[in-house]
Amino acid sequence: MRFLKILIPAACLASCGGSGGPGSSPALPPPKASPAIFKSYHTDRNAGMAEGWTRGMDMSGVSFNDTRTATLITPRHVVMAKHYARPAAAPVVFHDRNGKRIQRKLIGFAGGAGDVMVGLLDEPVPANYRPYPLPAAGSDTSALVGRAVIVSDQNRNLFVHLIAGVGNGMIHFRHDTSERNGWSKNLIVGDSGNPSFVIVGNELVLVETHTTGGPGAGPYYGDATVQRSVREAVEKLDPAHRIRTVSIR
Repeated sequence: MRFLKILIPAACLASCGGSGGPGSSPALPPPKASPAIFKSYHTDRNAGMAEGWTRGMDMSGVSFNDTRTATLITPRHVVMAKHYARPAAAPVVFHDRNGKRIQRKLIGFAGGAGDVMVGLLDEPVPANYRPYPLPAAGSDTSALVGRAVIVSDQNRNLFVHLIAGVGNGMIHFRHDTSERNGWSKNLIVGDSGNPSFVIVGNELVLVETHTTGGPGAGPYYGDATVQRSVREAVEKLDPAHRIRTVSIR
């Protein structure tokens, strides 16, 4: 496999650039249900949320106003793909579960392990915008293989893939050929940095941000080395906030 200068695989995505309401628990969609998160999306005002199964998926902590997607891990810290991170002072727009818009800007950066960049917002977001927990480091990753994962893309859609494997700080996905749940997608240029989640109880747990195409692969946020680097970056940028972890069973 060829590598770019920053040691991202040549398959790198951006080397150039059931229904439920807002309070519902996340649930996998029926086959071929619409993957759209928004009915109408606007960067400068409130958005209209799509009806259907995506209403049960709390995407209030994902900033979709730029294809260089940023995802909350604390009220003031976001993660992005290192090879496709937003620049300093870039606007970061979030919409809560009812489509209410807020805007922040990036004022600081700290690199994590692999393709992870942690960014600092100019001020924390309110409680109605969701920072996502990470998997507890040291969890049995063999139990993850074959598990459904919610995969997002630059077009503000959600797909259902399966976890193919975890190792060496990375998590890899595969397509679900059974077509039991939703749609799948081959990730493309511009999808880099978009997050993927597993469902644990009543919440979404951030497991990955995209680095490569096809079914997708990227840094595994439950890996001890990756997670330690994220903690260190968070503390460096603003130690008043901490990441949260949950056990994945």
